[in-house]
Amino acid sequence: MKITEIDVRLVDANFRNLIITQIHTNKGVTGASEVVTKRFDDATMHAVRNLTENIALVGKDPRQPALHFERMYRDNQWTIGTIAVTAISAIEMAMWDIKGKEIGRPIYELFGGPTFEDKIPVYCHVPGGSSPTEFADNITSARQRGYRVMKTTLPVYYGQVKRVSHDGSEYEASGAAYSGTKGKVDGSQNEHQWISSQIIEEIIEYFQYARQIHGKNIELWVDCHARLSSATAIKLVHGLKGLVDLIEEPVPPEDIRGLQILKQASYACGGPKIAAGERTATIYDRNMLQMVTKQAIDIFQPDLGNSGGFGQFHELAGVAAMNNVALAPHNPNGPLSVAQGLQAMAFIRNGHILETVGNQQETQLAEEILKNPQVIQSQDGYINLPTTPGLGVELNLAGILDRPFKRYYQTTR
Repeated sequence: MKITEIDVRLVDANFRNLIITQIHTNKGVTGASEVVTKRFDDATMHAVRNLTENIALVGKDPRQPALHFERMYRDNQWTIGTIAVTAISAIEMAMWDIKGKEIGRPIYELFGGPTFEDKIPVYCHVPGGSSPTEFADNITSARQRGYRVMKTTLPVYYGQVKRVSHDGSEYEASGAAYSGTKGKVDGSQNEHQWISSQIIEEIIEYFQYARQIHGKNIELWVDCHARLSSATAIKLVHGLKGLVDLIEEPVPPEDIRGLQILKQASYACGGPKIAAGERTATIYDRNMLQMVTKQAIDIFQPDLGNSGGFGQFHELAGVAAMNNVALAPHNPNGPLSVAQGLQAMAFIRNGHILETVGNQQETQLAEEILKNPQVIQSQDGYINLPTTPGLGVELNLAGILDRPFKRYYQTTR
């Protein structure tokens, strides 16, 4: 079997673009993958094309993803950054799709799975909204869709403005972006700058009210997008004790010592679990991997599409397992990415839960660009294990063509 063409294109997905790669072969078997790099869509697309030419992939056997990973990573000088690694991921995962289809088995079986009996637990995004009441209502909506674990971004930091700008720089709170819209805190403010303690108190009020309304029937996570200092994050950890189950990226992810201090502080007060890792790029990203090897986090969150693909994800999971750290893959992405996440969760021993956006817009997106969207449909907070070969889903090319690239402006000011 030989590669005849690698086709990569950008597909509009409501508030971001999906980078869809298809590898065609002389045997009529096609493999596909999806990756996302917001704000760097074009760069990643061209990186896939550059790799195709630089490594001369056309004419090569696609059933050797491990060999081709080494060639793509080692035979190029600039392969340690997110753009290059994401491009490598796109090609590597499409190769595994081909390999699974040729053998006639799901990808997870090629890695020794399944490690889940029949279904994978998933969680969804919930917009914070512009008030504690609105946040509680958004949680109600997610519960009605069957979810029991849900995540929001920092209330007050996000979700205060309801009006949507024409250039797409702000989103409706009920839309696909769980960040909702811009909040009181300027998006360009970094973790070192002064922040009013009143902001932290307002954030805590959101979760206090949510617990008052929903009790202990749900699990709540909050994603801080690395916008807090250690001192501010510790205040939040203490204030959210008993209200929030997990805090994601509370401090900049490269601040391993800060994560360690925060985890110790949270353990001491009986506070939430600490999660991070979505910006990890391959097993060779040693600084980022220290959050696992030094047990600075409870939950590790590498993104399949940005960390090297299935092979690298399997190795990263092994390092995490050795250090008693669970995995909850980062996945605020599209339908094909959900299918990839299901395969990955089903071949690692320490899989915890898979991230999904999990709203009606995403369901509609899947119905448009997949021929069999039911494969990734959640029910009561779970998605059934795919049983068909490869990724288990097939692209609807007509639906993809109906969603041409759209530039989304995500300004901070």
